[in-house]
Amino acid sequence: MQHTITFTKDNTKYVSKPFDFEAMCLINDAHNDDGKKGPLSICRGAVDYLFEGTDATQDVIDALDAGERSKMCITLWGFYVDALASKKE
Repeated sequence: MQHTITFTKDNTKYVSKPFDFEAMCLINDAHNDDGKKGPLSICRGAVDYLFEGTDATQDVIDALDAGERSKMCITLWGFYVDALASKKE
């Protein structure tokens, strides 16, 4: 199953690229960075990556309120944890 994240801004719905190995690596690298704590700072780069090449430009992403961006980070953290768990099975 392909996982994506979405948000709506100014009556436009934006859909990310599917969660992939590169997004997984970005999260994993940040997770192993001692300077980053918690899923919000760990998943921030992966949110930007997943919207690259979509209609959601970086300006649109940067203009999101903290709550919307936080929801996407928490969702990505869930994708990451699920992917790690499935690799062990």
